[in-house]
Amino acid sequence: MNLLSWNCRGVTASSTMAELRNICKFNKPSVVFLMETRAKEGRINTIRRKLCFDKSFCVELWGLFGGLCILWKSNVNINILSWCDNFITAKIGINNGESWKCIFVYGNPIFRKRKNLWRNLTANNWDQEAAQIYIGDFNEVLTQEENVGLHLKPRGQLEEFKKFLNDNRLMDLDLKGNKFTWFSNPKNGFVTRERIDRVLVNWQWREKFQHAILEALPAINHEECCNVINKGWNKEITRGTAWTNIIQRMKNCKEELRKWSRTTFKRTDKEILKMKKELRKLQNSCLEENK
Repeated sequence: MNLLSWNCRGVTASSTMAELRNICKFNKPSVVFLMETRAKEGRINTIRRKLCFDKSFCVELWGLFGGLCILWKSNVNINILSWCDNFITAKIGINNGESWKCIFVYGNPIFRKRKNLWRNLTANNWDQEAAQIYIGDFNEVLTQEENVGLHLKPRGQLEEFKKFLNDNRLMDLDLKGNKFTWFSNPKNGFVTRERIDRVLVNWQWREKFQHAILEALPAINHEECCNVINKGWNKEITRGTAWTNIIQRMKNCKEELRKWSRTTFKRTDKEILKMKKELRKLQNSCLEENK
C-alpha cells in the first residue's frame, strides 16, 4: 500500500486540489495525511468524495490556521485512538492481517511548542514494543547537513529532536528521491532547503516491512506564474473607487493567466510525469553543486 503525507498549507485552494488530484492519480495512495488544511470537517468530506476516498478523520483548523486530516480507502482499516492539534494516533490494519500503530505528526513552527510536542508524544507512547511509525512534517532537522541555508540550526533544537528519537527507540527511514522536502522562496537569490518531512519507525515495524520505501515527490513552483500575475495586476486601468480598481485588476490577472495557460500547458499526462522526473533530478543536483 502507498501512504501520502503532505503539508498542503490550505487544501481548499484550487491549485492545491488540482495537484492533490494529480498526485493521487499517479501514486494511488491508500492513505493520505494532510497538514495545515485550514478547513472544517464539512469541506474535508467534500474533498474526500472528489478524490474518491471512502473514509476520513479531521482535526479542524484553529482560528485561520492549522487543521489535520486523514483520508483512506476501504482496503485499509483505520481505528483512531487519540488526537490533538498536532498529531493523530491510529491503528492501521490491511487485508493480509498485518497491523501497526501510526502517529501522524505536524510539528509546530515554534521550537518551544515543538519541544512540548516531543514530550507529549513520548508520554503517549505507552507500548514501545508494538510496531509503530511516525510520519509527517516535523518542522525539524536531525543534522546540520539536512539544512542548506544562510544560518545554522541551534544545537539545542537538534539535540531535543534526537532525544525524542532515542527515548522512543525510533530510526529514520532512508529517503529516496529529493534529498530535501522543503524549499523557501528565493531571498537575495538564495533558496533555503531543509529535510523536515520524514518517517520514523521502530525496529518492530521495520522487521514487518523490510521493503518499505520513503520517497519525496518533487516540489513544484512556477516562477513564470508570478510574472504573469504581476503583468495583469500592473496593467493600466480606468481609475475608479478602490473597490472597482481591485475588481478590474483581478479581471486583468484572470485574463493574463488564461492566455498563459493556453500557450504554456499543452502537455499530456505522460509529458507532465516526464517533467516531474526531470524536476526531481534538478532539485537533487542542487545539493551536489553546494557541496
